[in-house]
Amino acid sequence: MKSSVPTYALYGEHGKNLVPESLHCESIPQRSRLYDWEIKLHRHDLFVQILYIRSGIAHIQFEDRRFSVHGPCALFVPALHAHGFRFSEDIDGAVITIVTQQMENLLAHHADLLAHFQSPRHVPLEPGEASYRAFSQSIELLLAEYDEAHAWRLPLLESLLGTVLVLLARKIATLAHVEPGKRSSRGVMHLHRFKTLLNRSFREQRGISYYAERLGITPTQLNRICRDELGLSALGVINDRLLTEARRDLAYSSLSVKEIALTLGFSDPSYFSRFFTKHAGASPSDFRTMVRDQFDRGRTSALPGA
Repeated sequence: MKSSVPTYALYGEHGKNLVPESLHCESIPQRSRLYDWEIKLHRHDLFVQILYIRSGIAHIQFEDRRFSVHGPCALFVPALHAHGFRFSEDIDGAVITIVTQQMENLLAHHADLLAHFQSPRHVPLEPGEASYRAFSQSIELLLAEYDEAHAWRLPLLESLLGTVLVLLARKIATLAHVEPGKRSSRGVMHLHRFKTLLNRSFREQRGISYYAERLGITPTQLNRICRDELGLSALGVINDRLLTEARRDLAYSSLSVKEIALTLGFSDPSYFSRFFTKHAGASPSDFRTMVRDQFDRGRTSALPGA
């Protein structure tokens, strides 16, 4: 059995790859019009996306969180995060899809910047602000260049994409009241590598020492970095990753609680139930019921016309 949340390259395209440039740009109406303005819940395994909404309204679902936005704004969607949209028919904007590795390569020497792209983001934009003008001009240049076939197109696209990512991270940091570049680059780089290793190995129930050894630091240092950057212990980060996947499976898959426990490395389903109840505040079965009831209500309220 497999999850009911499909994983696509681009929405609706099974088994198709992005262009060799590791970048794809298209207007929001270009694809959403084909699906009656609704992009149902799905995720991408290798890609991140930036949605730039010039005007119009979008009803957003990030995992089990639902909200509405209006343009101008930007949205950032990381790989492996379930998301869905319903757009107003007058929506105007664009979707930029980037291979995750391409983004990480562009920002490889700026770990503090990469840290702002680890979770879904909604970034409202104010037309009167200088930051809006810089961001909108850069993204419009990127979209225009993508549609052309000029000489040295690829290096210019890469440069413009880097500019867009930096300006977006600045705005995210400002909204979060974090001074851009203030955090320790080394600490954030360790954190990013830790989360990458964790995403690969969380089902194996590895301990803190396992990750610290591979990062070349001590468990105490890893704990300090996690607390400084995330406000959690390293064990808390590990548990949070397990809990996130458990919530996804309970909400979007037809796996039994016992099967979910086994896929997450719990040999004892009863222990998994106690673990989940302690951290989520509800038993796995109760959580599944509550979320699916919420989804049913959302079809007629949070996502109009769904």
